[in-house]
Amino acid sequence: MSGQRHLSLMQARRVALAAQSLARGKPGKPVTQRALSRLHASLAQVQIDSINVVQRAHYLAYFARLGHYDTALLDRLVSSPRSTVTEYWGHEASYLCAELVPSLIPWQRRRWVDRSEHFTDSQHQLSDAILSYLTERPGVTAREISKALEVPATTDREHWGWNWNETKVITESLFAQGKILSLGRNQHFERRFALAEHVIGRPLEAEESETALRRLVTTSLQAQGLGTAHCVADYFRLPVHPVRQVLRGMVDDGSVVLGSVADIAEAVYLLPETRIPRKIDDQLRLLSPFDPMIINRRRLAKFFGFDYRVEIYVPQAQRQYGYYVFPILRGDRFIGRVDLKADRAAGCLRVQSYHPEGEDDGTHRSLLLDELNEMARWLSLDRVEHRL
Repeated sequence: MSGQRHLSLMQARRVALAAQSLARGKPGKPVTQRALSRLHASLAQVQIDSINVVQRAHYLAYFARLGHYDTALLDRLVSSPRSTVTEYWGHEASYLCAELVPSLIPWQRRRWVDRSEHFTDSQHQLSDAILSYLTERPGVTAREISKALEVPATTDREHWGWNWNETKVITESLFAQGKILSLGRNQHFERRFALAEHVIGRPLEAEESETALRRLVTTSLQAQGLGTAHCVADYFRLPVHPVRQVLRGMVDDGSVVLGSVADIAEAVYLLPETRIPRKIDDQLRLLSPFDPMIINRRRLAKFFGFDYRVEIYVPQAQRQYGYYVFPILRGDRFIGRVDLKADRAAGCLRVQSYHPEGEDDGTHRSLLLDELNEMARWLSLDRVEHRL
């Protein structure tokens, strides 16, 4: 058992930001697909979201770290057979390191999606037909499969799963099992299904649950730098109790180090090779509501003193800050939040509201405007409209 490590709160923040590739400034050079793949390997997962009021969240996570890049590079990365990145259930639906999918299958919590044990004979027959169809025609959507196999749309408005028809029920079930995966999504944000062996180059078999959990715990700590048991579990939506048990065993065998952070009562965990950066770049960044750095709101409050709530589903009159609100990170502090909207018809990035926090050294607004202008250019918008 390794000795404990004691960190100040500032050191803990630097470790967390470095793990999330937020410690250094944006590279300032053309972004390649290899750079995207390398960044993704450090994050392990990036949550996918269809809301396009500014840009879809998975594109925004890479922009926050790399700056201006061609989103088509990411689309090709996740839609290429044998890619290192694919889609599966992580924290939510996410682009994940493909090697993690076998580990996630036994632990992903969306088992309500997999209804295969309750399938009727006709559903089993349709399942076989879908697998056969995908053998010859990888990269098609459930809607396209339905049309080809002449499966009717559902007329049951109370149907479980948002009125899915039989094809959608079965493809989502096969996806949850890892029998089929996704070759990216189309312009309507529909998964383009293919057999798992076509996507990752081999038939996919779920790992033994204990082995899988150790791998996911290790990956979670690599991606977050350090965290409480809840932090470690929540990154991949794992149940906390078995994660805590695994962490104890990994502390005992030396593969994880037990630590403490000033002003945080709970024990924290980190990997033995974890280094504490001496400094964090002072660059300002805008993190989308679903950025992997901020998806765990409890962690964000505990380690950074920043209370954040996604208000997308809050009635407009009850919103405190706005609809699509970006936390503003500068260096190792969250200095405010800004509600943005890409008004494509008007050709502008619109600042709906701006809420600074803490002391301003006189440069926050200037740096924020620089970042907003860079984002507008990336989104092919002509200008930023604001009242900063």
